[in-house]
Amino acid sequence: MTGMDDHGLHRHPGRLEDATRALTLALGVTLFLVAVEAVGGWLTGSLALLADAGHLLVDVGSLGIGIIACWLAQRPATAEMSYGYRRAEILAAVTNGIALWAIAGAIIYEAVQRLRVPHPVAAPGMLAVAVLGLAGNLVASALLAPAHGGNLNVRAAFAHVLADAAAAVGTIAASLVILATGWTPADALVSFGIAGLVLVGSWPLVREAVRILMEGTPRGLSLAEVERAMCTVPGVRGVHDLHIWSLTAGVVAVSGHVLVADLGESQRLLGDLGSLLGTQFGLSHVTLQLETEEFSEPWHPNCAPGTGPLAAR
Repeated sequence: MTGMDDHGLHRHPGRLEDATRALTLALGVTLFLVAVEAVGGWLTGSLALLADAGHLLVDVGSLGIGIIACWLAQRPATAEMSYGYRRAEILAAVTNGIALWAIAGAIIYEAVQRLRVPHPVAAPGMLAVAVLGLAGNLVASALLAPAHGGNLNVRAAFAHVLADAAAAVGTIAASLVILATGWTPADALVSFGIAGLVLVGSWPLVREAVRILMEGTPRGLSLAEVERAMCTVPGVRGVHDLHIWSLTAGVVAVSGHVLVADLGESQRLLGDLGSLLGTQFGLSHVTLQLETEEFSEPWHPNCAPGTGPLAAR
Protein backbone atom coordinates (compact mmCIF):
# COMPACT_ATOMS: atom_id res chain seq x y z
CA MET A 1 0.00 0.00 0.00
CA THR A 2 1.18 3.48 -0.72
CA GLY A 3 -0.25 6.95 -1.05
CA MET A 4 0.22 10.48 -2.29
CA ASP A 5 -0.62 13.78 -0.63
CA ASP A 6 0.17 17.15 -2.19
CA HIS A 7 0.07 19.76 0.59
CA GLY A 8 2.00 22.55 -1.05
CA LEU A 9 -0.54 23.69 -3.57
CA HIS A 10 -3.23 25.01 -1.25
CA ARG A 11 -1.48 27.37 1.12
CA HIS A 12 -2.23 30.93 0.07
CA PRO A 13 -0.86 33.35 2.69
CA GLY A 14 -0.91 36.22 0.21
CA ARG A 15 -4.58 35.68 -0.56
CA LEU A 16 -5.44 35.61 3.14
CA GLU A 17 -3.46 38.80 3.77
CA ASP A 18 -5.34 40.51 0.93
CA ALA A 19 -8.63 39.32 2.39
CA THR A 20 -7.69 40.59 5.86
CA ARG A 21 -6.69 44.01 4.49
CA ALA A 22 -9.92 44.35 2.50
CA LEU A 23 -12.06 43.29 5.46
CA THR A 24 -10.29 45.73 7.79
CA LEU A 25 -10.78 48.71 5.46
CA ALA A 26 -14.41 47.78 4.87
CA LEU A 27 -14.90 47.49 8.65
CA GLY A 28 -13.74 51.09 9.13
CA VAL A 29 -16.20 52.35 6.50
CA THR A 30 -19.05 50.26 7.94
CA LEU A 31 -18.49 51.46 11.50
CA PHE A 32 -18.81 55.04 10.27
CA LEU A 33 -22.04 54.21 8.41
CA VAL A 34 -23.53 52.46 11.46
CA ALA A 35 -23.06 55.61 13.54
CA VAL A 36 -24.47 57.88 10.83
CA GLU A 37 -27.54 55.74 10.04
CA ALA A 38 -28.34 54.92 13.68
CA VAL A 39 -28.27 58.59 14.67
CA GLY A 40 -30.04 59.60 11.47
CA GLY A 41 -32.75 56.97 11.91
CA TRP A 42 -33.34 58.00 15.53
CA LEU A 43 -33.56 61.70 14.72
CA THR A 44 -35.75 61.29 11.63
CA GLY A 45 -37.94 58.45 12.93
CA SER A 46 -37.13 56.33 9.86
CA LEU A 47 -37.42 52.56 10.40
CA ALA A 48 -35.70 51.98 7.06
CA LEU A 49 -32.60 53.82 8.30
CA LEU A 50 -32.69 52.05 11.65
CA ALA A 51 -33.17 48.72 9.88
CA ASP A 52 -30.21 49.38 7.64
CA ALA A 53 -28.17 50.47 10.67
CA GLY A 54 -29.06 47.15 12.28
CA HIS A 55 -28.02 45.33 9.14
CA LEU A 56 -24.78 47.29 9.12
CA LEU A 57 -24.22 46.41 12.79
CA VAL A 58 -24.45 42.74 11.82
CA ASP A 59 -22.01 43.53 9.02
CA VAL A 60 -19.61 44.93 11.62
CA GLY A 61 -19.79 41.63 13.46
CA SER A 62 -19.44 39.78 10.16
CA LEU A 63 -16.36 41.74 9.17
CA GLY A 64 -14.83 41.43 12.64
CA ILE A 65 -15.37 37.67 12.72
CA GLY A 66 -14.04 37.43 9.18
CA ILE A 67 -10.86 39.27 10.16
CA ILE A 68 -10.36 36.95 13.14
CA ALA A 69 -11.06 33.93 10.92
CA CYS A 70 -8.48 35.06 8.35
CA TRP A 71 -5.94 35.54 11.14
CA LEU A 72 -6.65 32.06 12.49
CA ALA A 73 -6.46 30.58 8.98
CA GLN A 74 -2.89 31.87 8.63
CA ARG A 75 -1.74 30.05 11.75
CA PRO A 76 0.39 26.98 10.98
CA ALA A 77 -0.91 23.46 11.41
CA THR A 78 -0.04 21.67 14.63
CA ALA A 79 -0.07 18.08 15.84
CA GLU A 80 -3.46 18.76 17.44
CA MET A 81 -4.86 20.75 14.46
CA SER A 82 -3.27 18.96 11.52
CA TYR A 83 -5.23 20.98 8.94
CA GLY A 84 -4.55 24.25 10.72
CA TYR A 85 -7.40 26.66 11.39
CA ARG A 86 -8.74 27.16 7.88
CA ARG A 87 -12.26 26.11 8.84
CA ALA A 88 -12.54 29.08 11.19
CA GLU A 89 -13.88 31.07 8.24
CA ILE A 90 -16.65 28.51 7.71
CA LEU A 91 -17.74 28.69 11.35
CA ALA A 92 -17.72 32.47 11.04
CA ALA A 93 -19.86 32.33 7.90
CA VAL A 94 -22.51 30.20 9.64
CA THR A 95 -22.51 32.57 12.63
CA ASN A 96 -22.92 35.55 10.32
CA GLY A 97 -25.82 33.94 8.50
CA ILE A 98 -27.72 33.14 11.69
CA ALA A 99 -27.18 36.70 12.94
CA LEU A 100 -28.54 38.08 9.67
CA TRP A 101 -31.68 35.95 9.91
CA ALA A 102 -32.27 37.20 13.45
CA ILE A 103 -31.95 40.84 12.43
CA ALA A 104 -34.26 40.26 9.42
CA GLY A 105 -36.90 38.86 11.77
CA ALA A 106 -36.63 41.92 14.01
CA ILE A 107 -36.98 44.27 11.02
CA ILE A 108 -40.09 42.45 9.77
CA TYR A 109 -41.69 42.56 13.23
CA GLU A 110 -41.12 46.31 13.64
CA ALA A 111 -42.32 47.02 10.08
CA VAL A 112 -45.60 45.21 10.78
CA GLN A 113 -46.07 47.30 13.94
CA ARG A 114 -45.49 50.52 12.01
CA LEU A 115 -48.00 49.57 9.34
CA ARG A 116 -50.57 49.11 12.08
CA VAL A 117 -49.66 52.37 13.82
CA PRO A 118 -48.13 54.95 11.42
CA HIS A 119 -45.03 56.74 12.69
CA PRO A 120 -43.95 60.26 11.66
CA VAL A 121 -40.82 60.40 9.49
CA ALA A 122 -38.58 63.41 8.74
CA ALA A 123 -38.08 62.70 5.04
CA PRO A 124 -35.39 65.35 4.21
CA GLY A 125 -33.01 64.04 6.86
CA MET A 126 -33.85 60.47 5.88
CA LEU A 127 -32.93 61.24 2.27
CA ALA A 128 -29.62 62.88 3.18
CA VAL A 129 -28.53 59.99 5.41
CA ALA A 130 -29.60 57.39 2.81
CA VAL A 131 -27.53 59.09 0.11
CA LEU A 132 -24.51 59.14 2.42
CA GLY A 133 -25.11 55.47 3.25
CA LEU A 134 -25.22 54.55 -0.45
CA ALA A 135 -21.93 56.34 -1.06
CA GLY A 136 -20.31 54.53 1.86
CA ASN A 137 -21.59 51.15 0.68
CA LEU A 138 -20.17 51.76 -2.79
CA VAL A 139 -16.79 52.57 -1.25
CA ALA A 140 -16.88 49.40 0.88
CA SER A 141 -17.86 47.24 -2.11
CA ALA A 142 -14.97 48.68 -4.12
CA LEU A 143 -12.60 47.72 -1.29
CA LEU A 144 -13.93 44.16 -1.06
CA ALA A 145 -14.43 43.38 -4.75
CA PRO A 146 -10.80 42.50 -5.63
CA ALA A 147 -10.53 39.93 -2.81
CA HIS A 148 -14.04 38.44 -2.70
CA GLY A 149 -13.50 35.51 -5.08
CA GLY A 150 -11.42 33.14 -2.96
CA ASN A 151 -12.58 33.67 0.62
CA LEU A 152 -16.01 32.79 1.97
CA ASN A 153 -16.02 35.53 4.60
CA VAL A 154 -15.06 38.22 2.08
CA ARG A 155 -17.82 36.89 -0.17
CA ALA A 156 -20.25 37.13 2.75
CA ALA A 157 -19.13 40.69 3.51
CA PHE A 158 -19.36 41.63 -0.17
CA ALA A 159 -22.90 40.25 -0.36
CA HIS A 160 -23.85 42.18 2.78
CA VAL A 161 -22.46 45.43 1.36
CA LEU A 162 -24.31 44.97 -1.94
CA ALA A 163 -27.52 44.30 -0.01
CA ASP A 164 -26.89 47.46 2.00
CA ALA A 165 -26.40 49.44 -1.20
CA ALA A 166 -29.71 48.12 -2.55
CA ALA A 167 -31.36 48.95 0.78
CA ALA A 168 -29.98 52.48 0.59
CA VAL A 169 -31.49 52.89 -2.88
CA GLY A 170 -34.84 51.70 -1.49
CA THR A 171 -34.57 54.10 1.43
CA ILE A 172 -33.85 56.97 -0.96
CA ALA A 173 -36.94 56.02 -2.97
CA ALA A 174 -39.08 55.84 0.17
CA SER A 175 -37.88 59.25 1.37
CA LEU A 176 -38.74 60.75 -2.01
CA VAL A 177 -42.24 59.22 -1.84
CA ILE A 178 -42.75 60.66 1.66
CA LEU A 179 -41.47 64.06 0.53
CA ALA A 180 -43.82 64.09 -2.44
CA THR A 181 -46.95 62.58 -0.86
CA GLY A 182 -46.49 62.43 2.93
CA TRP A 183 -47.29 58.68 2.81
CA THR A 184 -45.14 57.38 5.72
CA PRO A 185 -45.97 53.63 5.26
CA ALA A 186 -43.45 53.71 2.41
CA ASP A 187 -40.76 53.65 5.10
CA ALA A 188 -42.11 50.40 6.59
CA LEU A 189 -42.59 48.81 3.16
CA VAL A 190 -38.94 49.50 2.26
CA SER A 191 -37.96 47.87 5.55
CA PHE A 192 -39.69 44.67 4.41
CA GLY A 193 -37.58 44.85 1.25
CA ILE A 194 -34.41 45.28 3.30
CA ALA A 195 -35.30 42.20 5.38
CA GLY A 196 -35.92 40.25 2.17
CA LEU A 197 -32.53 41.27 0.79
CA VAL A 198 -30.88 40.11 4.00
CA LEU A 199 -32.54 36.69 3.80
CA VAL A 200 -31.97 36.15 0.08
CA GLY A 201 -28.36 37.32 0.21
CA SER A 202 -27.39 35.20 3.20
CA TRP A 203 -29.02 31.90 2.20
CA PRO A 204 -26.49 30.76 -0.50
CA LEU A 205 -23.56 31.55 1.79
CA VAL A 206 -25.02 29.68 4.76
CA ARG A 207 -25.94 26.75 2.51
CA GLU A 208 -22.37 26.51 1.19
CA ALA A 209 -20.86 26.83 4.66
CA VAL A 210 -23.11 24.07 6.03
CA ARG A 211 -22.25 21.89 3.03
CA ILE A 212 -18.55 22.30 3.84
CA LEU A 213 -19.09 21.54 7.52
CA MET A 214 -21.02 18.40 6.53
CA GLU A 215 -18.10 17.46 4.22
CA GLY A 216 -20.40 17.26 1.22
CA THR A 217 -19.06 16.83 -2.29
CA PRO A 218 -18.33 20.35 -3.61
CA ARG A 219 -20.78 21.74 -6.14
CA GLY A 220 -19.68 21.17 -9.71
CA LEU A 221 -17.94 17.88 -8.91
CA SER A 222 -19.46 14.44 -9.45
CA LEU A 223 -18.13 11.61 -7.29
CA ALA A 224 -19.17 9.02 -9.88
CA GLU A 225 -17.52 10.97 -12.71
CA VAL A 226 -14.23 11.26 -10.80
CA GLU A 227 -14.35 7.53 -10.04
CA ARG A 228 -14.94 6.62 -13.70
CA ALA A 229 -12.09 8.87 -14.81
CA MET A 230 -9.69 7.27 -12.30
CA CYS A 231 -10.59 3.83 -13.63
CA THR A 232 -9.43 4.82 -17.13
CA VAL A 233 -5.80 5.07 -15.93
CA PRO A 234 -3.91 2.01 -17.23
CA GLY A 235 -3.26 -0.43 -14.41
CA VAL A 236 -6.24 0.70 -12.27
CA ARG A 237 -8.79 -2.09 -11.75
CA GLY A 238 -11.22 -0.31 -9.46
CA VAL A 239 -11.83 2.45 -6.89
CA HIS A 240 -13.65 2.31 -3.57
CA ASP A 241 -14.09 4.40 -0.41
CA LEU A 242 -13.74 7.54 -2.55
CA HIS A 243 -14.43 10.83 -0.78
CA ILE A 244 -14.27 14.42 -2.04
CA TRP A 245 -14.82 17.29 0.38
CA SER A 246 -13.81 20.89 1.07
CA LEU A 247 -11.41 21.75 3.87
CA THR A 248 -12.58 25.34 3.46
CA ALA A 249 -13.89 27.44 0.58
CA GLY A 250 -11.77 26.78 -2.51
CA VAL A 251 -9.60 24.08 -0.88
CA VAL A 252 -10.86 20.67 -2.03
CA ALA A 253 -9.46 17.33 -0.89
CA VAL A 254 -9.91 13.79 -2.19
CA SER A 255 -9.08 10.42 -0.69
CA GLY A 256 -9.74 6.87 -1.76
CA HIS A 257 -8.61 3.27 -2.18
CA VAL A 258 -7.42 2.27 -5.64
CA LEU A 259 -7.33 -1.38 -6.69
CA VAL A 260 -4.35 -1.97 -9.02
CA ALA A 261 -2.95 -4.88 -10.95
CA ASP A 262 0.67 -4.42 -9.87
CA LEU A 263 1.99 -2.50 -6.87
CA GLY A 264 5.36 -2.41 -8.60
CA GLU A 265 3.93 0.38 -10.76
CA SER A 266 2.84 2.44 -7.75
CA GLN A 267 4.94 5.53 -8.56
CA ARG A 268 3.74 5.67 -12.14
CA LEU A 269 0.13 5.06 -11.08
CA LEU A 270 0.21 7.74 -8.39
CA GLY A 271 1.73 10.21 -10.83
CA ASP A 272 -0.88 9.44 -13.50
CA LEU A 273 -3.76 9.60 -11.02
CA GLY A 274 -2.51 12.85 -9.49
CA SER A 275 -2.10 14.41 -12.92
CA LEU A 276 -5.60 13.29 -13.97
CA LEU A 277 -7.27 14.60 -10.81
CA GLY A 278 -5.40 17.89 -11.01
CA THR A 279 -5.84 18.69 -14.69
CA GLN A 280 -9.35 17.32 -15.22
CA PHE A 281 -10.99 18.16 -11.90
CA GLY A 282 -8.70 20.74 -10.24
CA LEU A 283 -8.03 18.47 -7.25
CA SER A 284 -4.58 19.05 -5.75
CA HIS A 285 -4.89 17.77 -2.17
CA VAL A 286 -4.92 14.04 -2.98
CA THR A 287 -4.49 11.06 -0.65
CA LEU A 288 -4.73 7.64 -2.29
CA GLN A 289 -4.09 4.15 -1.00
CA LEU A 290 -3.04 1.60 -3.62
CA GLU A 291 -3.79 -2.06 -3.04
CA THR A 292 -4.04 -5.29 -4.95
CA GLU A 293 -7.11 -7.49 -4.97
CA GLU A 294 -5.39 -9.98 -2.66
CA PHE A 295 -4.81 -7.39 0.07
CA SER A 296 -7.71 -5.06 -0.66
CA GLU A 297 -9.53 -3.71 2.36
CA PRO A 298 -13.31 -4.27 2.33
CA TRP A 299 -15.55 -1.54 0.98
CA HIS A 300 -16.92 0.52 3.85
CA PRO A 301 -20.73 0.15 4.05
CA ASN A 302 -21.19 3.82 5.03
CA CYS A 303 -19.71 5.10 1.78
CA ALA A 304 -22.02 6.83 -0.67
CA PRO A 305 -23.72 4.82 -3.43
CA GLY A 306 -21.51 4.59 -6.48
CA THR A 307 -18.25 4.59 -4.50
CA GLY A 308 -17.93 0.87 -3.94
CA PRO A 309 -15.65 -1.40 -5.98
CA LEU A 310 -15.91 -0.55 -9.67
CA ALA A 311 -14.22 -2.61 -12.35
CA ALA A 312 -12.26 -0.53 -14.82
CA ARG A 313 -13.65 -0.54 -18.30
